[in-house]
Amino acid sequence: MKSLSKAAAIAAVCGLTLTSAMAGAHAATVAPASVAQAPVGPGPTVDNASVGNIAGLMYYCYAHDIDDDTTVRSLGRSLAKRSDVKADPAYGAGGVGQLMVGPGQMVDLNTADSDIRTATCAHAAQRGIELDDGTFILPLQD
Repeated sequence: MKSLSKAAAIAAVCGLTLTSAMAGAHAATVAPASVAQAPVGPGPTVDNASVGNIAGLMYYCYAHDIDDDTTVRSLGRSLAKRSDVKADPAYGAGGVGQLMVGPGQMVDLNTADSDIRTATCAHAAQRGIELDDGTFILPLQD
C-alpha cells in the first residue's frame, strides 16, 4: 500500500492522475491531466543528486516560479528537516540552482533553457518523493 501512496504522490507532483487498473490489486496507470507534463529532449539527470541537493532544488524551483505547486514547497521543507540534509553542502548548492550530476560535478540550472529547468524540477520532485523517509505528507489539493 505504501508504494501506491508514493505513486500517487509522484503523479500529483507531475500533474497526473492515478487510477486503479484492477480491483483489489495495487496496479495503477498514470494518465496525463494536461499537455504540460514532462520534459522534451535531453537534460541533466537528478539520479546522482543527493537528498540534500534535491531538497535545495525544491526551494530553487519554487522560489524561481519554475514549479509553483505547493507540493514542491512542502516536499522541500520536509526533506530539509532531515539531519543528513542539514549537513549536506549540496543542499545550499541546490538552493541556488546547482544540480549535482556526479561526484564533484554540478550543472548550473540558471544558464539552462527554460524547458530543461522545468523538466529538471519535475524530475527532482519525483526523486525527492522517492528519497523521502516517510515524513512527507502530500498537501490537500483544491
